[in-house]
Amino acid sequence: MLKKKPLSNEDFLRHVRDYLPMDASVWNTDQNGKPCSCAMSTGMVEHHFYRFDAEAMLAASHAIEEVALEEANGFVLATMQEFKYFEPHRERYWQLAATLKEARVIAKGKRLPRHGHLKFIATNHKALAPFWTVLYRGHRCQALLIGRQADEAKIFEQKRFDGFYTFNPDLIGRVRRDIEEILAGCAARMREFERLLAIDQTAKRLDAEFARGHKAVEGALRELQITGKRYQARRFAADLEKSLHRLKLLTGKLPNLVGAAHPLPSA
Repeated sequence: MLKKKPLSNEDFLRHVRDYLPMDASVWNTDQNGKPCSCAMSTGMVEHHFYRFDAEAMLAASHAIEEVALEEANGFVLATMQEFKYFEPHRERYWQLAATLKEARVIAKGKRLPRHGHLKFIATNHKALAPFWTVLYRGHRCQALLIGRQADEAKIFEQKRFDGFYTFNPDLIGRVRRDIEEILAGCAARMREFERLLAIDQTAKRLDAEFARGHKAVEGALRELQITGKRYQARRFAADLEKSLHRLKLLTGKLPNLVGAAHPLPSA
């Protein structure tokens, strides 16, 4: 029998589409974290930050839960903001608890009674309050979805989340460690999430500047083609230098931008 391959991006998105309502939305975000275009039409990839609406967040969560049920080993961990949001997922997590070695749900509110391998952990820690997370670690597959609420909505169906998904075991392990350290009182924030967000926004800022610089260079070359001798080489060089100035400024700031992606450990 051939050994099954690890979870791929295509497999994961296929699972997501199985649960995704027609009116659900996922947006690409720009260097400032603002939604700028539809992500589902261009194709989503792991490690990139997106803006998810509540329905899309649930669809991606169910996709990971489905992978866990298919593999039937390992453990799953979920943070659901408040225990009142757990009720619609009760049957699914009973299935997970019956199938996996361990299942844990972390949220604010009155702790629910343990159900077999399903353990509930109550927390009022502000660091976890805005997050919705589903983390699965199996023998073959690993998957993580994590999102931080980006608006002030109180009704779950109206909420928006900034986050990403990944299948990388090391990254998943670091996020899990952050959650456990927060619960243990050893950390005050989700350091790995903040680190990855800083890197994502830096990458998008660079992409934007490269695109702007490329457009400016192309414009200068077209001007040289059209105007001929009237567009002297000296003027061309000056225009080119001006167009690349913004990129040079950004390059000078890169150490600080990348440094923001590596926050100091919490006391």
